[in-house]
Amino acid sequence: MSKLLTKYEIGKLTGVGAENIEEQKRVLDSNRIPYVIKKDRSPALTWKMVNQAKLMQVTNASSNGQGPQIPSGVNKGAVNG
Repeated sequence: MSKLLTKYEIGKLTGVGAENIEEQKRVLDSNRIPYVIKKDRSPALTWKMVNQAKLMQVTNASSNGQGPQIPSGVNKGAVNG
C-alpha cells in the first residue's frame, strides 16, 4: 500500500502551501488528480495517484497528436520527486 502524502507535500505539489486546503482541492481538481477527503476536510492522496493522473494526461495528449504536457498549476519538481 502506498503511503499518503503529508500536508507539506500536498502543499508543495499544489503550490499553495500546507494550510490552504480549499485551494489545494481546487488545484487537484483542475489538474484531474484524484484524492479522497479526510475527516478534517483536507485532501488525501498518494504519489501513485499523482503519477497515474500524470501518465493519463501524457497518454491522452500524445494520442491527440500533441507532445507530452504536464498541466499548469502542478509543481513539476514535486511530481518528479
